[in-house]
Amino acid sequence: MSIILTLLVVGSLLLLTEIFLPGMIAGMLGGLCYLAAIAYGYQHYDDPTQHYIAFGIVVLGGIEFFAWMAWFPKSKVAQRFVSKSTIGDIGNQHTEWIGQKGIALSDLRPSGAVRLASGTKVDVVTEGGMIDQDTPVKVVDVEGLRVVVRKDEDL
Repeated sequence: MSIILTLLVVGSLLLLTEIFLPGMIAGMLGGLCYLAAIAYGYQHYDDPTQHYIAFGIVVLGGIEFFAWMAWFPKSKVAQRFVSKSTIGDIGNQHTEWIGQKGIALSDLRPSGAVRLASGTKVDVVTEGGMIDQDTPVKVVDVEGLRVVVRKDEDL
């Protein structure tokens, strides 16, 4: 029975170290320790005892899993892995570009580069159609990093 307990303790420790050693090697070795404990129980014990050992190991694994799911997300260790930055805000909206005019530096099919009147080179997309190189364009919308232009009909 001490071999089974040793395999369970080593397996649990290996599963725990999987947090710090990504790659699933430690976790797989921990799972193999659990399976080895079950196999050892089936090889060295009689009929009802081997089933109790296997059932106990499966229940222990389930209890460890659910305890882990309840404890880990709230722990200080987990907080090191959680991003504290704002989600969904890329902070790069240049609304001052709306209405600015520029020249297409490349063919816009429908994306390409434009040099704005302020001298800024910007990667843009058109509203849908193609625009040839050196054509005057106007910025009509800015959505995050997406800058939308159309052909400037005023020129």
